[in-house]
Amino acid sequence: MGIAVKAALTRSSGRKDESYFYERMEILKKIKDQSELSLEKQALKASTDRLSNLLAASPIILYTLKINDSTYSTSWISENIAKDFGYSQREALARDWWINKIHPDDRKRVMVKVDSLLAEGHSVLEYRFYNKQGEFRWVRDDFNVLYDDNGEPVEILGAWLDITEQKQALEALKRSAAVFENTKDGAVITDLSSIIVAVNPAFCEITGYKAEEVLGKGTSILRSCRHDNKFYHDLWDDLINNGHWQGEIWNRRKNGELYPQFLSISTIHDELGQASNYVGVFTDISQIKQSKERLEHLAHYDPLTHLPNRLLIQSRLKHALEVAQRHGNRIAVLFIDLDHFKTVNDSMGHPMGDELLATVAQRLNNRLREEDSLGRLGGDEFLVVIEQMEKTLDAVELALSLLDRIAEPFTLSNGQTVFIGASIGISLFPDDAGSVTELIQHSDSAMYLAKNQGRNTYRFYTEDLTRLANERLNLESRLRRALERKEFFLQYQPLIADLTHEIVGVEALLRWNDPEFGIISPNQFIPLTEETGMIITLGEWVLLNACAQAKAWLDNGHPPLYVAVNLSPVQFRNQDMVCLIKKVLDETGLPAEYLELEITEGILMEQADQALITLANLKTLGVSLAVDDFGTGYSSLSYLKRFPLDKLKIDRSFVDGLGTDENDQAIVKAVIAMGHSLGIKTLAEGVETTQQLNILKQLGCQFYQGYLFGKPMKPADIAKVEKFYL
Repeated sequence: MGIAVKAALTRSSGRKDESYFYERMEILKKIKDQSELSLEKQALKASTDRLSNLLAASPIILYTLKINDSTYSTSWISENIAKDFGYSQREALARDWWINKIHPDDRKRVMVKVDSLLAEGHSVLEYRFYNKQGEFRWVRDDFNVLYDDNGEPVEILGAWLDITEQKQALEALKRSAAVFENTKDGAVITDLSSIIVAVNPAFCEITGYKAEEVLGKGTSILRSCRHDNKFYHDLWDDLINNGHWQGEIWNRRKNGELYPQFLSISTIHDELGQASNYVGVFTDISQIKQSKERLEHLAHYDPLTHLPNRLLIQSRLKHALEVAQRHGNRIAVLFIDLDHFKTVNDSMGHPMGDELLATVAQRLNNRLREEDSLGRLGGDEFLVVIEQMEKTLDAVELALSLLDRIAEPFTLSNGQTVFIGASIGISLFPDDAGSVTELIQHSDSAMYLAKNQGRNTYRFYTEDLTRLANERLNLESRLRRALERKEFFLQYQPLIADLTHEIVGVEALLRWNDPEFGIISPNQFIPLTEETGMIITLGEWVLLNACAQAKAWLDNGHPPLYVAVNLSPVQFRNQDMVCLIKKVLDETGLPAEYLELEITEGILMEQADQALITLANLKTLGVSLAVDDFGTGYSSLSYLKRFPLDKLKIDRSFVDGLGTDENDQAIVKAVIAMGHSLGIKTLAEGVETTQQLNILKQLGCQFYQGYLFGKPMKPADIAKVEKFYL
């Protein structure tokens, strides 16, 4: 017991002091106050401990900012700052700590907000704040202003919440949503019953459905019915057991169009790991499919005619042979080559030539049976395979029918009408060959025989054709070497004037002296040079040497002679031909009036309009123009008068019959009369007897050429002859 209490008790025992009771009450009150204070301290401590424990466990960080002349510094912060951001309380209370740790890109925005906060009293703001490791974290800061009794702001109370994970999740969701909305692949989300709950714009674009038309409906609305039940059973089995399925599937657009897509379906699980949804992502592969089909088509079909190409028609022939060998069937192979197709290309251009080829292919295809095959080998060559042929006559009948179809006039898009023929070679299985290569090779040889025997016809293969084909290849090889080895030379046959019998000109004739076979007839090699294109180079050589020789005769004092040079149809159609003639004249120095160019009737008739232009350009050079072998073609008076011609050379086949064949004499007479009426000179070829000469004189022919006056000669021999005496 305390001293004061003891003293009070002592006094009370001695005497009754009137202040006794008051003192006692005061003492008791103090005791009571001390006891209550102690209890309050204990309660405060318990409360503080609970708050500290709560803050330590809470994700929310509390702090206060002291306001000093529009500056802000941390005056208190909860201890959990260390756990969440790595700072101690002491570090967090450093001057300008809060301001300096705000991300620089957010600092201005935060300070503007805090300044306006003083008037508003409360605000919530999200910004980035650096932790002690230098990594920024997103915080949501709940600001509240504390005011004094006068309503002046004295302190700001803030409550931080780290929302980095939420921000990241939100950003991920935004990215996912952006991908979902903007991807070019269609996307669809369904529940576990395949009811559509979400689609993206690409889904709508690909399928043609609007979102509201499919939401709440089953995916069966898209089915194409091209897959059987087993397909869908296997799909669902994989999806349920493995959580995923992908593959190619056909679906149906809103307009009913079927299309292929590559589809990937995945199972979505909730936070408990239970399947909650399915998400399907698909790509429309229509164009890929079409591109693949186009590539396959290009690999096996001719892009111009859409017929099987060489590779595919050979494959079909091989298959037909395999079937025929098993069942004992016969097969016919028809090799078709258009006659004079190059003329169309050269005169009208390749686009018109392509159009003609496509039309020919259509005509041929329309004539064939379903079991027969037609293919384009290349250029103007086609191949027909007749399967299950009963008799050889079947091949003949088809060949004749195809020739008739091709012979019908073609009207092209430019308005021009074209007539064209074809030559067909036929080989038979098993009669002629047993392999694809041999059957095609033999039919090709037969086709060349058809061309050599008049064109616009067909021929069957024989063993002699193979021999001829080999000889042709050998001849072509020797021809190419002959150009390099200078085995060609020119001879000149005199051209005689009627009245004086003087040599007024010579025809340059090409000769080939083969080291192995000797002199080769021009009839053997000239057609081959035209087919292979070698005539362009060889023809230029002839022109250059003939003109050079004529110039040499002039320079040596020989009486003036013009030189006649044949132009093949291939040369004449060459666009550079006129320039070539001018170049040769310039290089040799031969005056143009001493050069005569001979062309055939066929050139004039095949491309009359273009021929007229070319002949006019040649005439501007000053050269003379003659029609060789006149009478063998189909020229008419109306056509001849259009062309600037100087001479008609009567073909020797008509001259041969003079004196013995009245028809030949009538033709020669008509030609000479035609020439006179048009002011065109006439020359008779192949004059060999005086009887022929006398008849020609009586008919009014002006010039002659033939063995009666001399065979083709060397240049030196021509120089010695000036006049013939008969």
